Amino acid sequence: MTEEQYIISGMSCAACSSSVQRVVSRLDGVESCEVNLITGKMNVGFDEAKTGEADFIRVVEKAGFGITPDKPREEIKKQPDKKENSGLAPLVISAVLSAVLLYISMGQMLYDKLPVPFFMNMNSSPFDFALTQLLLCIPVLFLGRKFFVSGIPLLLRGYPNMDSLVAVGAGASFIFSVVMTYMIPYDPHAVHNLYYESVAVVITLVALGKHLEQRSMRKTASAVKKLMELTPDNAQVLRGDKEYTVPTAEVGVGETLIVKPGAKIPLDGIVTKGNSGADESMLTGESIPVEKSVGSAVIGGSINLNGVIYIKVTRVGGDTALAKIIKFVEDAQNKKAPISKT
Repeated sequence: MTEEQYIISGMSCAACSSSVQRVVSRLDGVESCEVNLITGKMNVGFDEAKTGEADFIRVVEKAGFGITPDKPREEIKKQPDKKENSGLAPLVISAVLSAVLLYISMGQMLYDKLPVPFFMNMNSSPFDFALTQLLLCIPVLFLGRKFFVSGIPLLLRGYPNMDSLVAVGAGASFIFSVVMTYMIPYDPHAVHNLYYESVAVVITLVALGKHLEQRSMRKTASAVKKLMELTPDNAQVLRGDKEYTVPTAEVGVGETLIVKPGAKIPLDGIVTKGNSGADESMLTGESIPVEKSVGSAVIGGSINLNGVIYIKVTRVGGDTALAKIIKFVEDAQNKKAPISKT
């Protein structure tokens, strides 16, 4: 069985990740498939003789989502941090407008002497009362248009998600309220059948949840990237009698590294020459330096503090201690609790 990891784009809720997992799991030859909404990644185990990347791309894109093979850790580490728009300003505007809508529409029901402008009085000016709510609701709908842009197409494809639910519910309530607004001049009692405030509040609260979720996703990605950055990009390698600077990924087992004071130790190994102290707090949390001499084991990602040391590499790539820690973190994020699989 072969295991591969893919990045899934366009997911916004648990229903999205479930849809991706369902369509991929149905493929002949797929033995396991796990999709994590927070990390946006899919781990799939499959039989190469029966299925592969082309089939995964076909079914995932048909379901309305994007899919790309996961990038190597070296490439992820080199990518600059994206300065994403937090989306807080539209959320604040929606919240303020929703609060005003609630005050206008529900305030007099809770306390009939609540002060409101004369043209917003439900009893004396029902049409103006409804029109004011309509004008306040339209900006909230515009700021929450992403629910309709993503939810409706997924609904039409047969893979509805939470955006589809919000779009259908908010859209139906808004259209019904507009019809009731039109009916008020002919039937003043239609003013009691307005749901503009419900539309605005639902969109605002769901947008707030998505905002918090996006923050969690960014923090998760940042934590993994910081672990990757502990390993230096280049290493000083002794080949023959000469010292060369080569990418860390190109260093092989058995080669000798030269690590100078203040530099990060690129890979796991054993000290063959020199004495120094190493800051291993990145792994142990202990700030006191650990003395290193000939025969001592060193960990890739730790810092050489005060002396030049020569290190014989014993582990590279995914076998290093730091790489295993990163893998444990990624596996913990990607795997679901047993109760969430039922």
